[in-house]
Amino acid sequence: MKRVSHEIDISILNGEAKRELIDFYQFLITKYKTRGGKRLKFKRLIENPLKATNIIIPTREELHERKSFC
Repeated sequence: MKRVSHEIDISILNGEAKRELIDFYQFLITKYKTRGGKRLKFKRLIENPLKATNIIIPTREELHERKSFC
């Protein structure tokens, strides 16, 4: 994806509108920076999966047998 640089002229906005625009811009930066980090963690997990040992997989019969708790 190409990185596009845009310039926005905020000089025509009043003080409150400028603050609101800057707050929203900072919110977007935080929101998408976090998502990028999550994607990177997910990518690392896929590339290097966790290895579990000593896992016992029950048979079909073991999964569906009724157990008495009394």
